[in-house]
Amino acid sequence: MSKVFQTLNDVRQFIDDRVAEYGCAIQSSGWSSVESQHLRFDYLCRDFDLNGKSILDVGCGKGDLVTYLRNKDINFSQYTGIDLAQEMINLCNDTIKDQHTNFQQGTVFDTPIDGIDIALLSGSLSYRYENAVADAKATLEILFSTSTIGVALNFLSKKVDYELDKNQHYDPSMVLEWALNLSNNVTLYHDYPLYEFTLVVKK
Repeated sequence: MSKVFQTLNDVRQFIDDRVAEYGCAIQSSGWSSVESQHLRFDYLCRDFDLNGKSILDVGCGKGDLVTYLRNKDINFSQYTGIDLAQEMINLCNDTIKDQHTNFQQGTVFDTPIDGIDIALLSGSLSYRYENAVADAKATLEILFSTSTIGVALNFLSKKVDYELDKNQHYDPSMVLEWALNLSNNVTLYHDYPLYEFTLVVKK
């Protein structure tokens, strides 16, 4: 039987336990492969010029987005990664040595995030718990209101053959409506071979 969460704290413990089991391996972040992770990053970043920009990475995991951006010769001005799980932040601080990065344990609800140009979120809205959908909508609203340029987030899609008990899937039309209540400059990508979609909302 798949894992079932009651609260966000249960999710935090699950991630900490996964890091304890896998360490720096890609499985700690919950992805099946580096290739699928990078495809997600491709879609999150495709509509933004990140050079010279300040970036917030919500659910930063092991900080893999930093390495991805550096390998693409993208020179951001500042990167802030936040993650629910302290063990993830410990991994980041141990392995990412970049003077333009900062990692903090927390969520968008309890972490000061003013002055960010672009906010990116990959995977951290994928866990099912009691307030998951309401928290996802609030997360989108907070990130959009505090960014100066825009946001990109991915969501597991309801347009799939099956769902695991631990995963929160979203109706793309519902999420699109959330976004259109914030801006008319909205793009939703549902055209890549993963069970998800990426939402881009610009000012």
